[in-house]
This record gives sequence, C-alpha cells and structure tokens, in this order.
Amino acid sequence: MTETTAVATPEAKHLDAVRSALGEVLSKDLSDATEEVRLFDELGLDSSSALELLITIEDILGVQFDAEELEMTHFETIGSLAAFVATEAGA
Repeated sequence: MTETTAVATPEAKHLDAVRSALGEVLSKDLSDATEEVRLFDELGLDSSSALELLITIEDILGVQFDAEELEMTHFETIGSLAAFVATEAGA
C-alpha cells in the first residue's frame, strides 16, 4: 500500500494567483470563485482592468507575459486565464 501526500499543483497556484489578482483589481473577495466564473460577463472586467489584471498576475508570480500570445479566449473564465498563465509561466 502506498501513501500519497497532498501537494499544491501548479494549476492551484495559478488559479490562486488569478483569483488574488482579480480580487485586488476589482476590489472584491473572489477567493471562493470557481473556474467557470466569466470574467467580463459576471465580474465586470473591462479592457483596462484586464491589462491591470495581467500586470498584477505578473507581479504575484514574477513572470512576464508575451502580449502577442494573448487572445480573448484566455479571458473567458477564471479557469481559462489560469490555464494561459500556467502555460506562459512554464508549468
């Protein structure tokens, strides 16, 4: 019988970073927001707050995003943005 230990996955790290940055940018507590929450439709994100969000995520994770890699589909939901962040961060 093998024993497993719970370890924070890179996906959880990136989800937490996205939630934290969203909370900071939108001045809301989003710590319990699910991956399916829509950024523009449900949270009211707009183009200027989306830019601020990316900068905040970069600061939290210490990474830089390539603007040429960004697509609107990355901003559909918390989960889609976290997946983009994980890919760009090399997770």
